Amino acid sequence: MGSPQQVAHVRRNVWTLPAGDLTLTHYAAAVSEMKARDPDDPTGWTYQAALHGTGVTPPKPLWNGCKHGSWYFLAWHRMYLWYFERIVRATVVRLGGPADWALPFWDYDADREQARIPPAFREEQGGANPLFAERANLVNEGEPLPFEITSPAYAMGRTLFVGEAEFGGGITPNGSTFWNRKGALEDTPHNAVHSHIGRWMGRTTTAALDPVFWLHHANIDRLWFLWSGRTGHSNPDDPRWISQEYKFFDADGSRQSLAASDVLDTAGRLGYTYESPVPISPPVPLPPSATRFPVPESTSGPSGPSAPEPPPPPRRREMAGSSEQPLRLVGRAESIAVPIDRRTTRPLGEALGADEPEADRHVYLNVEDIEGDANPDRVYGIYVNLPEGASREQAEGHRVGNLSFFGIERAQDPRGDEHPHGLRVSVEITPLVRRLQAEGAWDEARLSVTFRPLGAVAAAAAGRAAQEAAGEADEADEAGEDPPVEIGRVSLSYT
Repeated sequence: MGSPQQVAHVRRNVWTLPAGDLTLTHYAAAVSEMKARDPDDPTGWTYQAALHGTGVTPPKPLWNGCKHGSWYFLAWHRMYLWYFERIVRATVVRLGGPADWALPFWDYDADREQARIPPAFREEQGGANPLFAERANLVNEGEPLPFEITSPAYAMGRTLFVGEAEFGGGITPNGSTFWNRKGALEDTPHNAVHSHIGRWMGRTTTAALDPVFWLHHANIDRLWFLWSGRTGHSNPDDPRWISQEYKFFDADGSRQSLAASDVLDTAGRLGYTYESPVPISPPVPLPPSATRFPVPESTSGPSGPSAPEPPPPPRRREMAGSSEQPLRLVGRAESIAVPIDRRTTRPLGEALGADEPEADRHVYLNVEDIEGDANPDRVYGIYVNLPEGASREQAEGHRVGNLSFFGIERAQDPRGDEHPHGLRVSVEITPLVRRLQAEGAWDEARLSVTFRPLGAVAAAAAGRAAQEAAGEADEADEAGEDPPVEIGRVSLSYT
């Protein structure tokens, strides 16, 4: 890659750019120019998007390279974003713009206003706006992304990088582009934001065609940057991860490669950093479990003279119970019972800390064998023992994660060494279960899991469900159903 670089490029929050700032103007001009390039030009818009994924055949060099559902997810996308930014910057300079241009990031979790897609991306302008793309869920009308899908609080609270339900994802071979061991940050906000914006953004084969893709991924990269800078957090030092290389095209069209070890020091090695948070007006208060994670005092990245001790390997999980039939989702709230095997009651109780509250034991909810022909552009909240008639605020206390379907098409066609498979989501629910125990609301025999649509369409979906329950729904309402998604099993496990 060359010698370490002096920091010259600062990625800034797109919503707090000062009045008169031309960052997005330069971006739009560069996008327009890149879209006009020859389809075989590796620095062109469609070619760069195809590096992430495309349905076009036969594939050209380096196409369909994205890593998802894997501990390689963050490293691959940091490399991809960095080379893309270099291509855009070179284009900006060629068009007369500044040499210090850098991609802005979209911090959709900052407050309700910043949860809206920036105005520059909303208007088609008769086909003249290069930043416009079709998007679902009233995003282009300025509807805010719901806080449930933008909050990285769960991911930022994980102290380990490696492991299912941990920050960065589970260990996988390198061969396939779409594994099934995604980490917490890839799940939310990454996958959830992709799925909620929908259309191009909702499918791995078209996502990078939407110009907002790159601002979304700049934010995901920023969250990794912040997580890595926290005391006690460390990136993998496993040779399989640290030495893994991937190839991309640079701004001059040459083929280059980076290893994961090359991208951990963003300032010293890659020449960019993120601006410190800009003071803004107080956000709309959210339920306690949905508050933003604290930003670390230092945002200099994971540099320092001493490295923390390597984390222990993930422990084997024991099954405690599972649902007895599949569940079909078509855009309405649905619930399913998960019986708990009575033979596990005692060890599960110990795992929950009933006898030893300080014991390092954990409980996980797993949503497995998720299959469907297409992403329905819908995100569901996953709720455990949700009280009937709970308000959005009350429900937030029972939400343990999100269910989104980014990549559901590719899971059946991984294009690598892995066999076709359904998606899988795994979240730790230990704090909620301990709280329910303390309140006397934990049932040792069963738990109820509810999947409830999130966002602007949730109220409409709930209204249809209420009509059906009252026998008032018209048969024509079935035409408004989402493309179906089937969950094969919901299970409970513990360590």
